[in-house]
Amino acid sequence: MARIWERGRLARPLVAMVAAFFLLTACGDIPQPFRHEGLNHAVAPSAGRGIVVRPLDDSARSVQLAEAVVRKLLEVEIPASTRPVVAGAWVIAAQAEPGPTATALHWTLTRSDGEELGGVDQSIPAGPWGRATPRTLDLIAAEVVDKLSGALTGGAMGKAEAAPVTAGPTVQLLALGGLPGDGDKALWAAMRRMLDSGGLRLVEGEADFRVRGQVTVSPGTPGEEILAVAWTVMGRDGQALGTAAQQGGVPKGRLSGAWGGLASDIAAGGADGVMEIIRAAFGK
Repeated sequence: MARIWERGRLARPLVAMVAAFFLLTACGDIPQPFRHEGLNHAVAPSAGRGIVVRPLDDSARSVQLAEAVVRKLLEVEIPASTRPVVAGAWVIAAQAEPGPTATALHWTLTRSDGEELGGVDQSIPAGPWGRATPRTLDLIAAEVVDKLSGALTGGAMGKAEAAPVTAGPTVQLLALGGLPGDGDKALWAAMRRMLDSGGLRLVEGEADFRVRGQVTVSPGTPGEEILAVAWTVMGRDGQALGTAAQQGGVPKGRLSGAWGGLASDIAAGGADGVMEIIRAAFGK
């Protein structure tokens, strides 16, 4: 019989549907339905692995720009989010200086101890900045990540990441299906990165454990949808060992396009429970 995972321990066997973690939080006008509080061992950086991208302000344009930077970081397999989902993460932040003909953006990459590792200066003409399209924001974000790539993937980060490789259990992450937007691909890829960062060996075939994600979207309050995610861990015999569940509200229509940082937030929170279930079973 499957067991329900309760933060840090296994609950008594239950037949009823798992009770979800309710992770709905807010910060100003920025929805944060799957913000993960506390240290997530699956994605905890040994030395700067993991990036928090801070929006310039609470405006929609600033949030979209931060999410664009997150997407570009994820494309080069650097765990990133617009929210502090891991302790000790490095930070990419920017300041804007409006001018009569252009806005100057000053970006900095900072370690968790406050040491500045690099910076990027951009001058965005007033017209394109004032009516910034997703394409414009993607171009700005691509330049930021490209110019910080030395510090992010080589240089200081590359040296700090050197660590002994530990052999963990093998895990097959089953494909997701039926999600709106790019959810199937984005959430699967984000969860794979999180589990891999936690020392698990992700494989495509026979494995010690299989992880199945089930996601449902249902109507919520006006202008909102409820996203429920359940990650079930199964052993070699197909027996369910436990389930880590999440639930939160997202603005209506948010899931119809690119999931971006939302996928990372969901995966970061879900990986915590999945890792605990696997480690508990693997240690027996």
